[in-house]
Amino acid sequence: METNELSNIAEALYQKMEKDGYSTTVISNTRWILSHFENHCKKNGIQDVTVPVAARFVEESFGFDYYNTTAPMQTVLRRPLLILFEFEENGVYCKTHQRGSTTEIPVSFSYLYTEYRDHLDKGSLCLKSKKRKLWIFSNYFGYLEQKGRFAPSDICFEDAHDYINSLDYAPATIRIQKTTLREIYNWMYGKGYTRISGHQIFPVIRKNDRAKLLSCFSREEISQLLSCIDTSTSSGKCIYAVICIFTYLGMRAGDVIALKFSDIDWKNNAISYVQSKTGGRQTLPLIDEVKFPLLDYIKNGRPDSEDPDYVFSTMYAPYTRYHHTASLYRMVQRSMEVAGINYEGRHHGPHSLRHSLASNMLSENVPISAISTILGHASTKTTEIYLTVDETNLKEISLEVPNA
Repeated sequence: METNELSNIAEALYQKMEKDGYSTTVISNTRWILSHFENHCKKNGIQDVTVPVAARFVEESFGFDYYNTTAPMQTVLRRPLLILFEFEENGVYCKTHQRGSTTEIPVSFSYLYTEYRDHLDKGSLCLKSKKRKLWIFSNYFGYLEQKGRFAPSDICFEDAHDYINSLDYAPATIRIQKTTLREIYNWMYGKGYTRISGHQIFPVIRKNDRAKLLSCFSREEISQLLSCIDTSTSSGKCIYAVICIFTYLGMRAGDVIALKFSDIDWKNNAISYVQSKTGGRQTLPLIDEVKFPLLDYIKNGRPDSEDPDYVFSTMYAPYTRYHHTASLYRMVQRSMEVAGINYEGRHHGPHSLRHSLASNMLSENVPISAISTILGHASTKTTEIYLTVDETNLKEISLEVPNA
């Protein structure tokens, strides 16, 4: 389709969705994504709207790989684009776009797969991480079978690099692939299956996280953001409480939508919850800057929800807990737009506020170990990529963080 046709096709799609019984919230979300996509195409002088164009839009706007979604929020953000192309081509669209069944286990390496799976089961990884590692294992060893490798002794040093070079993934996803392959090779090396270790194949996996390093906001911008939220409305109270949690506690969006009343200890002013990403328990102080907005929302803004155990409820009927973090992403972005904050060139969702908290604490000489504890990181090395630093702080970081 052409860019000048996009608006009409999108309007026809909205009418079809309404006829199919989709809620006004879902249609509004779809309209929001597609309007941004149309603006992206016009701004960049794009005439022919294709899937690769949509992939670039997703990467630039939301920072994930269109072809390889790894989180519910990413699936929600991508879906309007998927159904747009399907509707334009066929006049209909799929009701769901779930990832297909598990990648087929390579027959020649099925015994190795079983051993590796048992090895992962003995560790403390969360289920999501195990599935991702096994998925990468299956894809890689399936690739090796296609190259005529049917035993570990057949594998050549160059195979891993050839496989990586064959992938059309975003840089962050490529790093995950390399890291996992290095772990697999190290495991095989330790078991005596190969004479090549993972660190011989990938001695250094570079992190070019420049976009992440720039995705933070100053204390002045954060103050401006909070001051422009209208807390006289129920939705405003919800948005204000959510954004206060992001800015003052640095919680992940997935943990905020999963927050339960049982996680809040009002008497001792603490929030204690199990982190969805790591599976570890995290306890944070319930400071006044978060406590009072939360109380205001719960007492004066929260509707009667069908999920009474969860703190945050959708702002439109049917009132349920939030199931996707995309709603919280939109809260942050729309609030920034209302506040007049220029976020061009920076990520501007919940995670950017998490970055900002870390960076602003660093500028006040808070030790990285303390920042790491607040963010719920198991290692200060993970914390390091969250920080936007100046030349003054760079030397201190290099002294505090141990070498790899």
